[in-house]
Amino acid sequence: MPVVGILFIIGLALLAAAATFTVERLVPAKRREAHNEVLGFVYAVVGVTYAVLLGLVVVSTWTSLDEARANTYAEANALSYLDWYAYSLPPPQHAEIEDLLRQYTFTVITAEWPLMARQQSSPEAWTVYTYLHEVIQAQQPATPADVARYQAAVDASNQLGAARRERLNQAADDIPSLLWAALILGGVITVGFALLFGMKSTGTHAIIMFCLTMLIGGLLLVIFEMNAPFRGVVRVDSEAFKLALARMRLVP
Repeated sequence: MPVVGILFIIGLALLAAAATFTVERLVPAKRREAHNEVLGFVYAVVGVTYAVLLGLVVVSTWTSLDEARANTYAEANALSYLDWYAYSLPPPQHAEIEDLLRQYTFTVITAEWPLMARQQSSPEAWTVYTYLHEVIQAQQPATPADVARYQAAVDASNQLGAARRERLNQAADDIPSLLWAALILGGVITVGFALLFGMKSTGTHAIIMFCLTMLIGGLLLVIFEMNAPFRGVVRVDSEAFKLALARMRLVP
């Protein structure tokens, strides 16, 4: 987790705890205790509603992160198959496709991955992929076995393009501003309502407020870090492509 985010959440939690003593001075607990029963019913509705929303968003962002990671391996697997297909071709075509595959993989790792953190893509990677796809399509198989390998290579090339487009779409995905507003407003309301309860021990109330704010703030920080699959502390790295590149270097 980023240090700044953690410190910010701790600061908010301390502020919420301090607010407990301020509220006690303005409206003593004895006066607030009379409304605890009504507040309890309202708070139950508010708390459950916000907990469901928060839980759904956490699960959704985690699922998106897993899907983005799985998609990188699908793209890398397509590269590996095309590399084996290139190995079955005569030297000129073999060398051309092999060079294009290595160039594409290296470009994705070194140039495109940092760009995806800014929701951008590499024009060079697009150019190399387009030319690679054209070269695969231009092959002219002669024997039935060559035809079968060619068709599988065409399918792998199409899979490579689909996985690439999906990866870039996932890099551009973000939680809508309206949902962020609902999450933050819901957190403020949930914490604010908890301040209104009257408790005999102000210190205990302050501890509860601190823990509640830490919990909500921590979950919001987790959502923020997992919001974009290719940036943040919890992100998808280029390990799948590095493995694919290592395999390519093993093929003569």
